[in-house]
Amino acid sequence: MTDSSTTRLRIMLQGYEQQLLSARRLARLRVRMRLAEGMAPEDPDPSIKRRLFVEKTAQELYETLLFTGSSKPVMEEIRAQFGKLYGKNVRFTYPPGERLNIVAEGPSGPEVLSDEEQRRTQHLLRKVIRQLVEQGMLNAPAPILHMKKTELQPTEIEHGN
Repeated sequence: MTDSSTTRLRIMLQGYEQQLLSARRLARLRVRMRLAEGMAPEDPDPSIKRRLFVEKTAQELYETLLFTGSSKPVMEEIRAQFGKLYGKNVRFTYPPGERLNIVAEGPSGPEVLSDEEQRRTQHLLRKVIRQLVEQGMLNAPAPILHMKKTELQPTEIEHGN
């Protein structure tokens, strides 16, 4: 029994070592490729990657979740923030055979916004979503989790502060 567990452990560690060596090899290759292209050897600014990720996430929220009427907390926060900035509650509807209609709740009841107002509303909505995604992104690495043998739930490892 002990022999098989040490064998498994050794095989697992060898696999990790191979992954680490591959990662180092790829990093050296990236540096060489950048140098060959006349670029600086270090990785590009990580803020570019972050901005692209924020844009992609905001676009997905905009396209898929918001218009489906989702009642998830993120969507409710987006709707509340947008309503506060816009000054009215709005709904997004897709009448059969038509394109997106944005309906504002006014004092005389619901009214469909003009095309120009719909464009401005969509722009403001995208801006609100982008800001909320940016605020929600982690600035620091997530805490390291591990499983205790006697527990089924992950616990945080205390960082020496």
